[in-house]
Amino acid sequence: MSSLRSLLLTLAACFGLPWLLLIVLPVLNYQALQPEAYDKDRDGLDGHYPPATANLLGKTIYDREGCVQCHTQMIRPTQLALDGWRKGWGQDQDGRSPTAVRSNTLLDYLGEKQATLGVVRAGPDLANYGWRAPSREEIHRKLYAPRSIHEWSNMPALRALYTVRKIQGPVSDRAIRLTGADAPAEGFEVVPTAEAEELVNYLLSLKKDFPIPGVASAAAAAPAAKK
Repeated sequence: MSSLRSLLLTLAACFGLPWLLLIVLPVLNYQALQPEAYDKDRDGLDGHYPPATANLLGKTIYDREGCVQCHTQMIRPTQLALDGWRKGWGQDQDGRSPTAVRSNTLLDYLGEKQATLGVVRAGPDLANYGWRAPSREEIHRKLYAPRSIHEWSNMPALRALYTVRKIQGPVSDRAIRLTGADAPAEGFEVVPTAEAEELVNYLLSLKKDFPIPGVASAAAAAPAAKK
């Protein structure tokens, strides 16, 4: 009987402790988050960090379509010898920090019911995609026919988010310009649905690199102090 009890306690500890540390406590911390105020004298900024959240309506479509399976939204700490940011993959840092590198913090995901960190980087990280995104029309083309942008792309086409319809009068200014095998039949056009538009709105809203209160000014002051 004592052996069975020990076994059950061991199993409870093996499964319960990771569940507590990796799920329960992070969720409680996430739910308790509040925006942090900037100090105008210290940070040179007004308002709060983070100043904006992602487009949440489009996020539901992003989650539903499984984009999180191939795209992360997490810039990992550079001290772990991982990739960090790539130069130009975020907002211009001039005047705020001596480097263009900042890993994400928990507050970057404030306002999102689930932090879409992702699992595998089969595609580019999208944490700051809003800064480097191409035109809206090109994003739609990439979603509808990924290989029309890059032949080697393994991204699945999200064609269910688009409507192929017969042209009635002038071609719609919302129609996607497609050529070759991806082009619709003559006399037809491909236009985004409302869901496709919201997904693009979400992608354009992804900017998780806002300056952290006190951190950017301290980093900028450090080189000056060494002189």
